Amino acid sequence: MHSDPITAADCFFYHSVDLPISGPQIGLWDLRGRFDDYVARQQFHGKTVLDVGAASGFLGFEAEQRGATVTSFDAAHATSWWVLPFHGLEVDPVEQEKMLDRWKNAYWLCHRELGSSARCVYGDIYDLPSHFTSAFDVVLVGQILVHLPDAISALAAAASCCRETMIIVEGNYPDESPLAWLCGSVDRPEIAYAWYHYSHGWYREILGILGFAKVEITTDTFRCNDASHESVIPLATIVASRE
Repeated sequence: MHSDPITAADCFFYHSVDLPISGPQIGLWDLRGRFDDYVARQQFHGKTVLDVGAASGFLGFEAEQRGATVTSFDAAHATSWWVLPFHGLEVDPVEQEKMLDRWKNAYWLCHRELGSSARCVYGDIYDLPSHFTSAFDVVLVGQILVHLPDAISALAAAASCCRETMIIVEGNYPDESPLAWLCGSVDRPEIAYAWYHYSHGWYREILGILGFAKVEITTDTFRCNDASHESVIPLATIVASRE
């Protein structure tokens, strides 16, 4: 567990969370009371869970509260934060690293106040297998693929750590052809962090390639507090099972 005396003022929250000491903290997404909808009501009791792209840890902590043994995984350094190469767009690596540190602080503040026993590992999402000696029952991949230039390699790395079920949540693109849709546009450099959304058919094909025999997709809407997006956004939850 992080040993520094972190306070909420030191943090940036990706997900809103109600903390027993620091109180409600508002993040970019508000899934409070909606976790079961978000993960298509999958069961976690007695499962080992890897939360990929944990950010401030909300998904992993919710799974832990439902009886899972959780390992959180996130970027070790801000150099792993990929942005579209807009001409003239300058990214300050020092400021990016400071922001990532604030995300990590939020995780450890939540970890402390929620009394979590989750383990946290930092590294490169494309090199996930090097960090773990055994597979997990469930791998959670919550809204991280949109931020990556190579989603297939990231899913392949996650799949190599998955024994039973992978749960992916991303933007909803309800087409059964295997398509990728570019999120970025020339007039919106403020969303340079968003690369692609993928169709339902794309997930079925890729997850089949990765050895998942069954893929189920449900959709729902969730609250977003990011000013660059609509306040309620439809998301797809993809549940892929080995058998």
